[in-house]
Amino acid sequence: MAGMVTQSQAASLPDILPVWESHGAAGPILLFVHGFRCDRSDWRGLAERLSPRFRCILPDLPGHGETPAAGEASMEALGAAVNRVREALGEDVILIGHSLGAKVIREARRQKPEGVAGLILIDGSLYVSDRETMLANGAAAVAGGMEPFLRGLFGRMFFTAPPAEWLEATLQRALTGDLDFARRLFLDSIEWDLRYAQATVRDIKVPAMVIQTTTFDDSFRWRPLERGETTGLIDAMRRHVPEFTAEIIEGAGHFVMQDAPAQTARLIERFATRVAARGAER
Repeated sequence: MAGMVTQSQAASLPDILPVWESHGAAGPILLFVHGFRCDRSDWRGLAERLSPRFRCILPDLPGHGETPAAGEASMEALGAAVNRVREALGEDVILIGHSLGAKVIREARRQKPEGVAGLILIDGSLYVSDRETMLANGAAAVAGGMEPFLRGLFGRMFFTAPPAEWLEATLQRALTGDLDFARRLFLDSIEWDLRYAQATVRDIKVPAMVIQTTTFDDSFRWRPLERGETTGLIDAMRRHVPEFTAEIIEGAGHFVMQDAPAQTARLIERFATRVAARGAER
């Protein structure tokens, strides 16, 4: 793709710098973090739309895409990997996370809050069921093996018929690589949510936006978000984040950047322009 630069660094695990792409030569930095069993390619369509005004950074998280699995399959390790990209950039960023990535960017900010100008959480979640229920349901979900779990998980993310080739490629990507790493990371993400999710929302002092299309229950079953409906994440953000907006996109599935790219890009551009203008005034 024109204007794309790919960077990587050979280093010893677990401190490897993720493989990442840069789209756009100048402007405020948008750092996009993909979801569970996904990779940086999910963001390329948005990056193409946004790169005329922003520098878009697209990393592969450890254990995803071209970045090797870290020694530790944990949210802490993924957050640290995002922060290594931030350190390499050396500038303030707006962090944008999809699905699991919406948790990863909050973990990254928990570890290193300075230098985060804003947060955009795309179809993220916050568990509201009790700890015992979530841990038990998580263990039960993967008890039959990761392949059937991932097939079911990804199969429930779409409510309109996506292109068959894209759907198959997305599923095969999820099934490729170290599935034991995936299992451990999935279970750790539940532990992380129960331990840190509320705190990482309460601590947000920068502008934040949620773009939401779906919600799911405590058995990890997605369904479309209905008009006027809210989610645990949106409710928590409204309670605790001083400068917060929630945007609902109807008729899209979990991969809203694929289903509604123009609308998603407009929302990101509007938010990022406002945040960048505030930074320029300081």
